[in-house]
Amino acid sequence: MEQTECKRCGLCCQKGGPALHGQDLALVRSGRLPTADLITLRRGELAHNPRSGTIEPLPAELVKIRGIGREWGCCYYQPTGQGCAIYRDRPLACGVLQCWQPKEILALVGQDLLSRLDILNDEDPLRPLVLEHERLCPCPDLAEVEKELVVRTAGILPALETAVRIDLAFRERVIKEFQLQLADELFLFGRPLFQLLQPFGLLLSESAQGLRLTMKKNYI
Repeated sequence: MEQTECKRCGLCCQKGGPALHGQDLALVRSGRLPTADLITLRRGELAHNPRSGTIEPLPAELVKIRGIGREWGCCYYQPTGQGCAIYRDRPLACGVLQCWQPKEILALVGQDLLSRLDILNDEDPLRPLVLEHERLCPCPDLAEVEKELVVRTAGILPALETAVRIDLAFRERVIKEFQLQLADELFLFGRPLFQLLQPFGLLLSESAQGLRLTMKKNYI
């Protein structure tokens, strides 16, 4: 029998929280969707493209509902009742999604995405910090990084190590000054660069000389 309605299986929610779009700004500004429950994926990060079905660098940043722990499954999904804790205030993408008829949700991919600067008011003291972080610690195109690591690991590691140090030092300074929590950090600055590099076999360690970035043995 052809599917015509949601079966409440929860699979779409478990695959990850939705990206936010312009229509969702009122939810965030009103506090119905707090920034503590959001995470920023920056331009250059690798992410699944629903249209192509491949992992690609993001052409623009997006803000989405965070996952639970280390998983990407939506933090508002309630496994026991297979429901949504914010159903009445769910984002646009959730209202559009019909897994059995994906045309409308696929048309929404990459369109009118909310960014951090859309969400933060001009008067917000944290807004200049987002701009400063982007200037000092831009996220590289991680697909290009992966290619470079294959052909010249030793040549690219020093630059990546420097970028990781700058990123972590910036975060440490801001967290201490503004008493930020992890949830604040993930919305304002996204995930630390060293975490984004881990899938490529790069590990961060601390030595007498400071932070070191090394390639996992026999990874490449």
